[in-house]
Amino acid sequence: MKTEALKTGLWGYKKFSVYQYITALEEEFSAKLLEKDQENHTALEQAQLRIRQLEQELAELHRQHDALRDEHLLISNTLLDAQRYAETLRAQTQEQEQAACKHLEEAVETRKRELEQYDGRLSQLRQLFRTMLQEMDASALEMEPHLEKLREAAPDGNMSLFHRNQEPVA
Repeated sequence: MKTEALKTGLWGYKKFSVYQYITALEEEFSAKLLEKDQENHTALEQAQLRIRQLEQELAELHRQHDALRDEHLLISNTLLDAQRYAETLRAQTQEQEQAACKHLEEAVETRKRELEQYDGRLSQLRQLFRTMLQEMDASALEMEPHLEKLREAAPDGNMSLFHRNQEPVA
């Protein structure tokens, strides 16, 4: 309170001067209060605008989070499906490999049996040739004495009649 702004009278301060001072203070405080009210109202509007913006950002972040979660779930499910598919392929490949090995072993056994049969036939053929050669050798041995007799009985004289003429005939 500023007492120098009040006018004094005989018995103290004048009522009118005090009322004017109070009214001036009231107007000053009302103006300040109104100004503060407007500032608060502006701040409130700005705060509400910021709240709306933040709520929109929050909603967008929720949407993004949901989209990322859905994408993550999709990726997880895809990976799980891929792992199951890989396991299935691995099992099928293993089965095919076992079947191929079994088929190959059977083919090898069949070829072995065929080779053993060929080996047996070859042994028989060799034995047959051996027997034939022995028989031919025995026959040749038997023919040797007859050949000697024929040589002794053959004329060794003039065999020129039986020789061919080496000169060309004109």
